[in-house]
Amino acid sequence: MMKKTQDTVKSVIMKTIVSKSVKAAVQNVNSACVWILNQPEPPKELKKFRKF
Repeated sequence: MMKKTQDTVKSVIMKTIVSKSVKAAVQNVNSACVWILNQPEPPKELKKFRKF
């Protein structure tokens, strides 16, 4: 019983981490750096998250 509960908690935590990571990536792709020349080039895979 305890093992099943631990697996459930781990599963919920991992799903939360994944959703927060995707949300942070989307937010990063749809914003620009305030410094003119200091924004690094994002990976090509992030372009699918653009909203404009």
